[in-house]
Amino acid sequence: MSANEISNGKKSARREQRFPVDLDATLHDGSAELPVRLRDLSRGGALGTCPFPPPPLSCVTLVRGALAIEARVAWAGRGRFGLEFASPIRATELLIQLSLNRAQPA
Repeated sequence: MSANEISNGKKSARREQRFPVDLDATLHDGSAELPVRLRDLSRGGALGTCPFPPPPLSCVTLVRGALAIEARVAWAGRGRFGLEFASPIRATELLIQLSLNRAQPA
């Protein structure tokens, strides 16, 4: 664990196990909605794709079914972006999203 993680008292989102997914979702930035594809998901964040990602450091709400979570765009470029959730999603909600991913036809 790094000194930063110890001082924050929590693990970095990068340390969370990430699961590959292929899910439709929407980002809301308060004034617009942006359709996106989630490519991986963890309790602490997500990797998404879309033609024109939101700028880094912007605050957004990720909406996917009943899941609506506040997030910050950690990085963005070339049609991809990383989200850092304001607070980790519950493990049960993560399992629901993963099971929905498996239920979608290929």
